Amino acid sequence: MGEFDDLDNEKTLVEESRDTLKDLIPDAPPVAPLEVVFDREMHQAGVISADVPYRALEIWTQNRVYMVDSTMTCCEVRDRRTGVDDKKHSVLGARLVGGQRKYGKTLHVARPFPVPGTEAVFERDGKRTPAGVTSKVERVVLHIRVTSVVMEQQGAWDDVTSAFLHPSFGHRREP
Repeated sequence: MGEFDDLDNEKTLVEESRDTLKDLIPDAPPVAPLEVVFDREMHQAGVISADVPYRALEIWTQNRVYMVDSTMTCCEVRDRRTGVDDKKHSVLGARLVGGQRKYGKTLHVARPFPVPGTEAVFERDGKRTPAGVTSKVERVVLHIRVTSVVMEQQGAWDDVTSAFLHPSFGHRREP
């Protein structure tokens, strides 16, 4: 028995969209547009802070993996061949705004995330020009954090919801 064996074991239903990735992005690779990973963690009520950004997205290109945190900011760039972090990469600290793919005079834009076959686009605050555009995206992995909170007292629900149920994705909280 694992620590999460008492969790709901229902299967997630995945529905096919009426538009396939091939319909939206010509020449897109034959892969899932977005992989989803559930990152599970366990905490005592009142012990954790939900405001700390965490790795929410991985964008894989031929040579690099771009890690994007829950504020949609690039927090790490790793070389795929060596596994070494590039601490001076131009998109570190820039905000992910989506993906793009050009075909002749047409620009296809994917938001809020790039999909395989597009290039990821990052911007700096207040600037409309890209801080960086990646090479063609091969894989996108979305990390959904599932936190189990042990409530030791009656009425602890208010403490849990005040820490977790506020909009944080793509927003920065002022200190």
